[in-house]
Amino acid sequence: MRRFALKIVILLALVWSGWWYLATTSTRNSVTAWLQDRQTEGWQAEAAAITSGGFPLRTTTQIDRLVLLDPARTRGVEVPRLNLSAPIYWPGHASVHVPAGPVTFTTPQGEVELGTEGARAGMRLRPGTALQLEALSGDATGITLDVNDLRLLDVEAVEAAVTQGRTPETYTVNLVLTGLSPSEALFEGALLPRPGPGTFAPVVADATVTFDRPWDRSALQDSRPQPRQIRITEIAASYADTGVSISGDLDVDPAGIASGSLRLRMRNWQDVFDMAVATATIPPEWAPTVGQVLGSMSDADGTLDLTLTLAAGQMRIGFLPLGPAPRFVIR
Repeated sequence: MRRFALKIVILLALVWSGWWYLATTSTRNSVTAWLQDRQTEGWQAEAAAITSGGFPLRTTTQIDRLVLLDPARTRGVEVPRLNLSAPIYWPGHASVHVPAGPVTFTTPQGEVELGTEGARAGMRLRPGTALQLEALSGDATGITLDVNDLRLLDVEAVEAAVTQGRTPETYTVNLVLTGLSPSEALFEGALLPRPGPGTFAPVVADATVTFDRPWDRSALQDSRPQPRQIRITEIAASYADTGVSISGDLDVDPAGIASGSLRLRMRNWQDVFDMAVATATIPPEWAPTVGQVLGSMSDADGTLDLTLTLAAGQMRIGFLPLGPAPRFVIR
């Protein structure tokens, strides 16, 4: 009896080992094939090494010095190391880990270097042939952003999550940034005075987006799902004496044109207004009129509480037109 049980254990171990080997080999071959496909399209696509591990409970694939560059558009990315991981029983619960170090993006305007003390992202897909997206999550700490060797900002930590709602095509979006600190160079480059020292209070965003269909494997193979309803529970940020919060509901038609209203609350609005004028976000010829109107709408503490209306592709505050509204189209 003991010998029989031992044989069963050995057989199961061999089957499990074979399954693990096939899963890790398949992942490694898929990464290699994807890089080769990019090369046939004219990209520089290479990795210094692709190795597997994680036995016995997980499949892990480590990619060292991943380089992707599209010479035609002068755009690319270089990642020192990338770790892909998933449980052996279901590859649809995958995670990506980027160890501490800089990730370099190449753009026509120069190099952008994104540094972290480590970043993780996780993805959960529902079992089935469609592979519907159930959840996405990510977090990172010690984030820095440099453009052409010039530091623009630091962020202590960021956490983000996208979760499928009660209906398959609805997703909640949550984002929290803590310790966001713009550099002096960022204000100098925009020819703006620094409002004050310190960092942003935690920046938060909570919203629910309903698409025309769920996100699944067809989003990569065919067209992207498009937003049809956007409900913003809160988007809030504050820095020094200035704070902004946004909430509201929007309906989006098939052309990406939104209709609805957003409530905009702005503390110490004059500083934001001066920045908008300085960067020509508000045309200089409109500045005196807009300033007078906003001043008449603010309370004694200098806080604005406005309703931004979107209709027929245009934006307005009350009777004051603000110009074309952005279109909500995912390419």
